[in-house]
Amino acid sequence: MARVRVPSLVVTFPTTAAAMSCEECCERRGLGGRMIPVPGEVAAGCGLAWKTVPEAREELAVALAADGVPVEAMTVIELLEFR
Repeated sequence: MARVRVPSLVVTFPTTAAAMSCEECCERRGLGGRMIPVPGEVAAGCGLAWKTVPEAREELAVALAADGVPVEAMTVIELLEFR
């Protein structure tokens, strides 16, 4: 397996509670992604971020807004992944 750079949507939150609410919202709605430590390229209020594919941006934004989950930023950056 090689490590390659892959575009990823990284969602940051003002608090850890907001990050946990995002994880719960995504699990309940069947949205893909996972919690990661905030990458160094991104500044955030808490140390956690949600990582998913860039194509999920709109659906994720709608779901988080509907559940009242506060978001700091949604940023697409290239992250290393094993492929």
